[in-house]
Amino acid sequence: LLRRKLNLKSLWSVLTETGHVTVSVSFLIICATIYTRMLAMSGMPQHLVELLTGLGLGPTGFLIIYVAIVLLLGTIIDSSSILLIVLPLMLPIAEQFGMNLIWFGVVTVVAVEIGLLTPPFGLSVYVIKSTLQDARITLGDIFRGTAPFTLMMLAVLLLLIFVPQLSLVLLKNPGG
Repeated sequence: LLRRKLNLKSLWSVLTETGHVTVSVSFLIICATIYTRMLAMSGMPQHLVELLTGLGLGPTGFLIIYVAIVLLLGTIIDSSSILLIVLPLMLPIAEQFGMNLIWFGVVTVVAVEIGLLTPPFGLSVYVIKSTLQDARITLGDIFRGTAPFTLMMLAVLLLLIFVPQLSLVLLKNPGG
């Protein structure tokens, strides 16, 4: 507005695009809410709790399987969809195992972000490729460039899993 580069036509374009994004996100949230209620009414989370506790996996076994599933999903779908699909099923199980839900959430987010960087479909890599206007840079180059960061994030994920206090330290001392 200050530079006078925004005319009525471009303003309308911005508003229309914003509306499309808002409607898409709202639709996703509405569908997730319906999905969560359907799951709750079907009793599926309770059946999963009974099944997993009956297998004798324990909290660590459950968490390793959960992280593996989230990592795999991260390679093929976006983070919002993973969270909206998986968490309504897995939170009751994590609660049943007595896990701190904030820690569980931190582990989930880190695992999802690792999945978004890993082949074959690491969506974040495709976003990076689409923003680059250089045909010399291939997807392989970007995957190789993200590999050290992915390995560091995996190390952080393992630390968070086996030393939960790392993600909970701010809760104990919120004032600094």
